[in-house]
Formats: sequence, structure tokens, C-alpha cells
Amino acid sequence: MADEAADAVKRQPIVPLASLFLVCLKIGVLSFGGGLSGWLYQEFVTRHGWISDEDFASSLAISQMLPGANVVNLVVCMGEQLRGPLGSIICAFGFLVGPFFAVIAMSAGLSRMGDGPVLQATMTGVAAAAIGLLLAMFWRSARRYAGQRVGLVTVAVVGVTVGLLQWPLIAVVLVVAPISVYLAWQRTKHEG
Repeated sequence: MADEAADAVKRQPIVPLASLFLVCLKIGVLSFGGGLSGWLYQEFVTRHGWISDEDFASSLAISQMLPGANVVNLVVCMGEQLRGPLGSIICAFGFLVGPFFAVIAMSAGLSRMGDGPVLQATMTGVAAAAIGLLLAMFWRSARRYAGQRVGLVTVAVVGVTVGLLQWPLIAVVLVVAPISVYLAWQRTKHEG
């Protein structure tokens, strides 16, 4: 068993730090939002073959248990797996440096605009897009729970209190989640 582990370590390619940096930089600069773990899988497992499916799945599970942003944790785990502590630092730096400078550039651009009509129109558009995303998420959730009264009521309560009344999400979830879990437990108890 120990010999198999040693052979696996010997067979694992030594990935240049520059390659790790460039792949993570590319993903960090060209993407945002969800789906980043899929892109990391594509680059690290499928395209370059640096990490096996099993190792990726293990790194993904670990990254989701750690505090912080899951995708940054995943990059750190894979960098450490491939090149040790220096690899994890290089991967995290490559992944975060592009967005860091993009935010600084956006901040500088917004400050130059001042508080004029262009900035107001931009912020109104961003707010409308956020409301649209919230409504789309609410609609998808409502359709998913359409046959379940407890689920539908839960989605409606959270959607109305957070989306329309603008109550703090954490407070709403702290109240609604235990009630929802209890009602679902009662329903399964009576069905089973």
C-alpha cells in the first residue's frame, strides 16, 4: 500500500510554477460568479492532466468544508497538492491578482465619473439586474416546490421578506429555517 502511494507520487508530473500561475490567472481574470470549479476541473484535470478525478473531488470536498471562498480554497488545495506550500501561494496569487486590479480600475473609473447621470444610470441598471436575478431565483425555487406546500410557503416567505421588505437575510433564515425543518420533519413522519 505504501509502495503504491510512493509510485503515484513519482508518476505525478512536476508542474512548473509559472504554468500554475498562468492557468489560475486566466481563470481569475476571465471569469466571475458560479461555475469556477467546473473551469478549474477542465484546466487541471481534463486539459493538463495535472490532477486525477479522485484528487480533484477530494480537494473540492475539503475546500467546501473550509471557511472562506470555496473556489479560492480549491485553488489553494490543488496548488499545495501539486507543488506544496509554494504552489498553493502561487495558485492563490494568480487567481486573485487579476480581479484585485480589475476592482481597483473600476473604482478609479467610478470615482472619475463623479456623481453624475452616467453613474446614476449605471447603478440603476445594476440594481435592476440584481432584482431580476433575485426574481428569477425565486421563480425557479417556487416552481421546484410547487407540489410541496411547506416548501412553497418557505420560498414565498423568504422571497417577500428579503426581496421586497428588505429584511436582513440572516435574521429571516434564522427564523424560517428551523420552522421549515420542523414542518418537513412532521410531514415525513406522518408519511412514513
